[in-house]
Amino acid sequence: MPHSRHRFDRLLDLLAATARERADIIGLAGMGSTADRARVDEWSDHDFALITLPGAEDGYRHDLSWLPASDAIALSIVEHHGGVKVVYDDGHVLEFGVTALAGLDSWSGNAYDVLVDKGGVEEAFAALVARPLPTGPRDDAADVGLVLTQVLIGMGRLRRGEVLSAGESIRSEALAHLLRALGRRLPGDQSRLDTLDPRRRFELVHPELGARIAHALSGDLETGAQELLRIAEQQLAPGWAEFPQRGLAAVRARLGWS
Repeated sequence: MPHSRHRFDRLLDLLAATARERADIIGLAGMGSTADRARVDEWSDHDFALITLPGAEDGYRHDLSWLPASDAIALSIVEHHGGVKVVYDDGHVLEFGVTALAGLDSWSGNAYDVLVDKGGVEEAFAALVARPLPTGPRDDAADVGLVLTQVLIGMGRLRRGEVLSAGESIRSEALAHLLRALGRRLPGDQSRLDTLDPRRRFELVHPELGARIAHALSGDLETGAQELLRIAEQQLAPGWAEFPQRGLAAVRARLGWS
């Protein structure tokens, strides 16, 4: 089956039909690009939430016969938090969560599209996206401070010989905080950025800067870490009194980068 918009929509229609037919399913909602289908391309997976009656959740995680073309499932995983990932023989991916309506009280999200609602689903998702994000309220100074601390911690681990852990601190944690601050403070279409994962679509809004960051982190880790701090200072410090210049100087001095 080709990865195409037609196939994407067809599979979504089949999921919705199943949700309507089954008495223990009360709702289906698309998330991510499954909610904002203008972004769908050949690499888009189906990201959705299945809302069931209480007690029915686990059955839909472990018995996947309800999914379209279930005989073509090559791999499935139930994650520790109850989310499910499915890979078909042709490589297409489904990612979904299963919950009773009350379980949505603990979820976070942004874009959604309720496809099936047998009662209370639209209201629950409206409340879901209105809740504060798990990252807390906007705090650009804290995010930049965390860039500095994660670079310092990561470099300490690198010099100790903990290369894998160092890479996580710098290429993942420091990067995420930097992209969050850049995405909020730089001019650009912020509506295209993902409020849950600051890495998503950053380079579509800031292509040159995204390419610079990607290049910096593709090679030597110490060189990349220095470049992250350079980018933070160049892009964020001018005209911003809260930029932590003293902290930046301390990190550079400790690492011998002054």
